[in-house]
Amino acid sequence: MKRSRVVIAAVPVFALAFAAVILGGADRPVVAAPAKKGVDPEADKLLRQMSDYLSGLKSFTVQNFAVDEMALKTGEKIQATSDSEIAVQRPNHIRNTQRGAGEGLSLWYDGKKMTIACKENNSYESVDAPADIDGAIDKVRKHFKVDAPGADLLYSNPYEILMEQVKSGRIIGPETIQGVPAKHLAFQGEVVDFQIWIQDGKAPLPLRFVITTKNVKANPQFSVQLSNWNTNPIFTGQEFTFQPPAGGKAVPSVTSTCTR
Repeated sequence: MKRSRVVIAAVPVFALAFAAVILGGADRPVVAAPAKKGVDPEADKLLRQMSDYLSGLKSFTVQNFAVDEMALKTGEKIQATSDSEIAVQRPNHIRNTQRGAGEGLSLWYDGKKMTIACKENNSYESVDAPADIDGAIDKVRKHFKVDAPGADLLYSNPYEILMEQVKSGRIIGPETIQGVPAKHLAFQGEVVDFQIWIQDGKAPLPLRFVITTKNVKANPQFSVQLSNWNTNPIFTGQEFTFQPPAGGKAVPSVTSTCTR
C-alpha cells in the first residue's frame, strides 16, 4: 500500500471516490493475475468483482460516515468523525461536501481546478488540477498534505492498491449492513490489515471499510460506512466547480489554518 494512508498523516477530507480502470485495447483480453498465496480464491474473486464494478460506474453519489482513531501517548484513543457526501463523474470530477452543520474540510475538483475549503473559518485554497481522478488524489495528499483514508478504494484499480501488501485473506461470512445482505472479507498485510463488507447481488458495492494500522502504537483504526448509493445520478457539471462563499478568504495553506 505505497499510496495508502500508511505513509501519510491522517487528516480526513474525503473517505471515498473512485476512478475508471483503463483496460487496454478492446481486441486484447485482460488476464487477471492469480490470487496471492495465502488468500482464499473466493475472497480474492469477490474483491476483484467489487473493484471491476466500481471501475465501470461512470458517475455516482454516496453518503459516508467516517471514524478515524487517534492513539494518544497516554494510551487513550480518540475518534474523529466526519459525515459527508461524495459525488463522482468520470474521468475528472469529484465533489466532497460535509453534511449537516458539521465543521470540516470539503473538496471540489472539476478537471481544471482543485479547491479545499474549511467551513470552520471560511477559508479556501485553489490550485491547478491534474487531468484525472488518480492524479487529483495524489495531489490532495502531496500538495495539501491531507490523507484520504479510503484511498485504497480511490485509484483507477482499487484491487491492485488493496492487495499490494496483503499476505493472507479470507471470507468471514455473510452479514447485514443497515439491512443490506453483504459478504464480510478480512485481509492481513505487512503494515495494515483491512476488512470490507461487499453488497450481495449484481451490484457488489462496498458498504463498510475498516483499516487497522499495525505499525503505530495501539493499532488505530479508520472505518467508513457507505450508504445511499446512487449509481445513475444526473449532473449539470456545475456541482464540481467551487464557488467562494460570501466572506470567503483565499489562503496559501488552508490545512495549516483549519483545525477540523
